[in-house]
Amino acid sequence: MLLDNFEKTREKINLELIKRLDENKYNYYGQLTLLKEDSFKNEDYIKDNMKFNIEAYKDITFTYIENKTIGADSIESNLSALSINNIRLVYNNFKQCIFKNIKFKKIYFYGSEFLQCVFENVEFDECDFYCENASITVFSQNTYFINCTFKKCNLKKTIFKNISLNNSKFNSCNMIDCIISLSYIESIYIKDCDCRAFKTINTIIEIIEFEDDYLTKFNENTYIDKMDVHKKDKNFYEKIFKVYKNVGSIFESNTFLNNSGEYYYLAKCMERKSLNGLGKIKSYILWLLCGYGERPTYALITSLEILLLFTILYMFTGLDVNGEIIKYDIFFLLNLPINNLASDFFYSLYFSIVTFTTVGYGDITPIGYSIMLSGFEMILGVTMVGVWTATLARKITR
Repeated sequence: MLLDNFEKTREKINLELIKRLDENKYNYYGQLTLLKEDSFKNEDYIKDNMKFNIEAYKDITFTYIENKTIGADSIESNLSALSINNIRLVYNNFKQCIFKNIKFKKIYFYGSEFLQCVFENVEFDECDFYCENASITVFSQNTYFINCTFKKCNLKKTIFKNISLNNSKFNSCNMIDCIISLSYIESIYIKDCDCRAFKTINTIIEIIEFEDDYLTKFNENTYIDKMDVHKKDKNFYEKIFKVYKNVGSIFESNTFLNNSGEYYYLAKCMERKSLNGLGKIKSYILWLLCGYGERPTYALITSLEILLLFTILYMFTGLDVNGEIIKYDIFFLLNLPINNLASDFFYSLYFSIVTFTTVGYGDITPIGYSIMLSGFEMILGVTMVGVWTATLARKITR
């Protein structure tokens, strides 16, 4: 993924998302056509407001289920959640349904779409949301997950679009090529999942924690989008800093060091916004000098700026060029011919360059305050050349 151009990557993933949704509709109606040819069965509709006892079925397919409450309204201290095992809920459309206090075990959901649904205290254990050459599962249109757990589930290519995740856990799940778009994640906890090619775009993540016993898998196609900060307070900046830091750590554990570096850079930028006083000034200086060690061009640009600044300062503090003195003041500068000004500028620039690089040929000597300035520039030059070299070498080796 192009981590140096988030806008371009976001657009690419969005096109992939649109294509996947279109293919999903095509596959759905293709399977429905085959069903009609084989059994003359059409789509069913369940729309009344009565409670829906889904556990009474073994197979529900091609059914529109709307405005239903599924599960237990509450869990008493002596009762467990409703357990639903080994049924097929494939190619269904659930709209405005409430799933509450349920444990789904070994359920097939592939081809189903959930719109404006609420999942509260729901556990998915060894459930299958994906089947090769079949439609994928889609959660969209303000679907909410509250205190939900996905354990050993196959969520490959599943789409979460315009959803909300709060205190939800993913444990040992296959999340390959899963896409989360236009969503809000208050808190998500991932443990030992396969997140290769997992992507989020236009999504705010406040808390993401990796509670691995082994290692959550990332690859070069895993992408967590840069977040547009909608709250401008210190606590929010700190949360986003931790998100980027945690993501970068998993990339590093998977030896994708360049990706890790990009998220480290984003984390430090967000951390800077949460700092105050001297800490913020130090962070800002590090960002300007080298982009926290991730932007070699920043060091180069800063070096050029230092060269030009000292060039102008030398023109006013004085240089001796083979017996001729270059020393300007404002009134003298206004009356000087342009040719002389250009010549003196290039002499001063030349002296600034040889001083910055600590070459020092000796053909031009500083006078007056320029003596102190040249010493200061040498210190900056040694520092900036070292910073630029180290930052560039770090990026090249990655």
